[in-house]
Amino acid sequence: MEDAGLNGLGSVREEDPRLNGGLVGYEMVDDKRRMLDGLTNGVARLNGSAGSRSGPLTNGDASSPEGAAAAPMDAINPFHRLPPEIEHITFGYLPLSKLITRLVQETFNDLTQVIDDMSVMQIPQQNQQSNSNHAHNQVNGAATANQSQVNVQKKLRLLNFAQDRRAQFIKLLVLSQWSRQATDVSKAIDLKVWLDRQKGLSDDAGGWMGELKRNLGPAKMPNPDLKTSLEVLSTGKASWLPDLGYIPPDPLTPQQMLKALRNINTLLSIRLNLHETIPPPFRTFSIASGRATFRVANEFEVDLSIADEDPSSQLYFIDFRFAFSPSPSDLPSGRLRNEIEGKANNVLRTDGLVGCYHFLHDFVLTYKINVLRNQAVDMVRNRWTESLKLEPLRRTLVVQYWLNRPGGKSWLEIGIKSGRRKDQNRTTVEATPYIAVRWIRHGKEVNDSLLTFNMGELSMEAIVKKVIALHSNHILESIRDRLLEDTVYANGSLSMTLSRSLTEPVQSSLDVQLTVSKHVTVFVEPLAGTFTLRPTSYLFARAERDINSLAHPAADASTRLANLRWMVAQEDIALRARCTEWELLKGRQLKQEDMERWLPRDTLRISFFRRKPWSSNWLVACTSSRGGESWWIIETLPDDSLSSSNKINAAHLIPPNSLPAFTPTSSYAFLSKLESVAAGMISYYVNTRYLFHLGIRHALSPPWSALPGLNFPILCIRFTPNMVPSFLHSPKRPVVPWAHELVKVTFRGIESSSQRNDTPSGSAILLAEARMVTPISEAKLLTSRVDPSIAFHPTSGAFAFRLLSPVGQPIIPALLDRLKRIERLFRFLEALKQYNLKYETISLGQIVFTYSFNPFPLKADIGFATDAPMRISFDTGNPHLRIMDFLTTLLNVDGGLEQVALLLGITLPLLRALDAAEAPRTGNDAKQTETPVILSRSAEWFLIRYVTSKCRFDIRLRQRKDELKWFLRDVSTSEERSSRPPGLDRELRALWLDRGDGWFGMRTGIVASVDGVEDLVRRLDELVRGFAGTDVKGDGSSAVANANDTGDGHMQERDKKQGQDVVVVLD
Repeated sequence: MEDAGLNGLGSVREEDPRLNGGLVGYEMVDDKRRMLDGLTNGVARLNGSAGSRSGPLTNGDASSPEGAAAAPMDAINPFHRLPPEIEHITFGYLPLSKLITRLVQETFNDLTQVIDDMSVMQIPQQNQQSNSNHAHNQVNGAATANQSQVNVQKKLRLLNFAQDRRAQFIKLLVLSQWSRQATDVSKAIDLKVWLDRQKGLSDDAGGWMGELKRNLGPAKMPNPDLKTSLEVLSTGKASWLPDLGYIPPDPLTPQQMLKALRNINTLLSIRLNLHETIPPPFRTFSIASGRATFRVANEFEVDLSIADEDPSSQLYFIDFRFAFSPSPSDLPSGRLRNEIEGKANNVLRTDGLVGCYHFLHDFVLTYKINVLRNQAVDMVRNRWTESLKLEPLRRTLVVQYWLNRPGGKSWLEIGIKSGRRKDQNRTTVEATPYIAVRWIRHGKEVNDSLLTFNMGELSMEAIVKKVIALHSNHILESIRDRLLEDTVYANGSLSMTLSRSLTEPVQSSLDVQLTVSKHVTVFVEPLAGTFTLRPTSYLFARAERDINSLAHPAADASTRLANLRWMVAQEDIALRARCTEWELLKGRQLKQEDMERWLPRDTLRISFFRRKPWSSNWLVACTSSRGGESWWIIETLPDDSLSSSNKINAAHLIPPNSLPAFTPTSSYAFLSKLESVAAGMISYYVNTRYLFHLGIRHALSPPWSALPGLNFPILCIRFTPNMVPSFLHSPKRPVVPWAHELVKVTFRGIESSSQRNDTPSGSAILLAEARMVTPISEAKLLTSRVDPSIAFHPTSGAFAFRLLSPVGQPIIPALLDRLKRIERLFRFLEALKQYNLKYETISLGQIVFTYSFNPFPLKADIGFATDAPMRISFDTGNPHLRIMDFLTTLLNVDGGLEQVALLLGITLPLLRALDAAEAPRTGNDAKQTETPVILSRSAEWFLIRYVTSKCRFDIRLRQRKDELKWFLRDVSTSEERSSRPPGLDRELRALWLDRGDGWFGMRTGIVASVDGVEDLVRRLDELVRGFAGTDVKGDGSSAVANANDTGDGHMQERDKKQGQDVVVVLD
């Protein structure tokens, strides 16, 4: 709005005084006019003009009384008395630049679309020659354009686009011209909106005045009818009232009244039993004196009756009485009774007895809430001042208690619940409202089954006391339960006694025994909720102050009581420690990070002890906490063992049940037992840690038979196939183990110098026990032959051995080595027994057995050192010297012992035949015979080659129909076969079709049994040797060359080792 000039502003106000503030009257306009005139005059005076006067005026107006008076404030700045500016409307305005940008963008997009559409439309080509000739016939040389339909559509499309865009830009031009006058139009819009608002206010004022007139009508007192009043007061009647001439009935006699009441009683009984739907709370009723009295326990009694014999007629309200206290005996007459009676009759007419019950039930519930509210107000005004806070919310009463107690708020909500489930209809009779109590304890709702109250005797003080008593009991029970988690209270060393009351919170208390002679009793003050400790002392007062400052005493007060117990008992513990043979390390301290990592958080104090025979990095610590005194085994780093600030490497708690009761009279016995227990636990821990690093499953189980004075657990080690160390078992284990997987290791005490002179004093004694799956009959013989420190039971298969180690050193390496030796020993015995082999020498490192007696005894010697692979050796002349290296390799793989024992019997006939074939010939034909070259590719695969005869035979052990068979086939090359002696191929083909003792031909090869392969090799050797003296096909150089060739790309290396030729075949 324009307000730059005073003249313009003044002219607007003079033309219409209601503008820019319609509530301003003409008197204000006159004031403004005078204010403007005064401002004009003041300015003129300042400029030296006095209106009609001439000449300059100095220091103000000369016409003023004093001659130097300043101009008034309204004359200097009259704008502060003007009405506020008219609101400027800016909602819905958009800048013109945005409109232009959008229109240009839209035009560009549409033009691109038109060009794309026109490019798709193809125009048919006309004959250029005809067009050229036709052009000469046109006037002024104008040629006729392409008039095809497609061309016309393209032109129309472009013209339509141009026409549409032109219309849009014309509109934009109009808007741009109009925008040059946007300021004036905006002022006109602001003025129009302001006028519409003023008109709306004027219309609303008229409507409000009319509504006010209508509302004042009932409040107007009518004029008194003095004429009728005088007539009624003087004559007792009104002449204008009609007289119908009714004759009043005669009064009823007592007999008639009694008969009428009996008839009513009968009708009520018939109607209530046959026709009425009685809600469950109204089923307790009685009929007498012409009325039916319905009784609802702890709520009300209501009398109803009838006025008609028709069963469909309504029942009527007679009387109402409360059935609880405190309450009035009868419903007082007056407005309240009339309201209840009228409402009850209306409900009886519409909803019957069900509606009447709900109406009266809701009324009684609301009245009970009001009674409790009044009682709560009286409590706040008297004894419970500043202890309770009331918050009435409609039909709900909220009572907050323990106002100054830190932590979450606690309050009690007494209200009315609908009694309706979520899936229940609103009209269901069973959905009966009732008064419910909701208890919020420290900000959380509590569902306590003990939170029940007598609704027949309303007492707000009893309700509050019961809630506070339950709250106090909860706190004391929580403190007791948390203290029971401590060892000293859980095992009965110290006692606690809890006294509870459900009605008087002052009678609830908790008696806690701190030491043998000192107790403390904890009370909760009912009004303020503070804690009180008795008897009174300095330590108890400080603990009481700490407990009252807690926000959650139920969870944290037990810690303060534990601190109190520790402060009382710490001097006794220190005295016992100084009276022992243990070395007390006073200068030791632990870092805070080690304390938090290894020790419990509730640790209050720690003391260190040590025995001289132990390693310097192993200590015993006694910690004091809320759980009592605990003893720990501490392992420090070796570098920090002598420093004042130790760094813990491991900490282990000594189980309390493994120690005797800690009393002053048994301190020496306790520490003696502590030494044995600590030494045993150190041995167990170092061994279990070693087993964990190896990945072997283990566990500690209770002892099966306790030793006198010792009760250590049993270290059970399970040697499963996947978890045993690689040097003890291979990754694949046999299906049937030689012994049970469980090995038990038991601590048997400390080795003293008097027991054994060859061991250091203080060594830990451990006994390892295991059991074989199948007992062996040679157990007694093994006990005497194998090792005196190992004992075997002949019938149960159990065996045990004794191990010694210094305290702090693991015995697992020695145990594994001993088990490895025993396992190998029993594996060998099982294998020998399975294949009917007889051992001659047996020990934990060597076994010698005989596996054949034909034609002479053949022995095998197997040695198994601790840190070396197993080896097998044979005597000179043994056929198995040929494959001894293969058997040694096979012996060290999974199940190798069984495979070696099996191969010794299977390969023996073949190896005897091969040795016979290689044996030199004697006699006249010694020079003409040929000695074959035998290559051992494995223990089950052999290659027999005759260089001169150009023959090469492969013999391999395979399984055929669940039997092991030797397969012989000719593997000679085609060149070798073409160079063979004449007739050899024919004889070999005949052999492939022949049959012998334990072997038969199969056209391309021969299959032989384990025993028949010896005859087969002998027959083949004789056949090939028979052609050794004949001429071979080809020249001699070829034979010589082939004699030095191994064929099939194989290379041979010979080595003399233990009296046999070893041939290594490399593919």
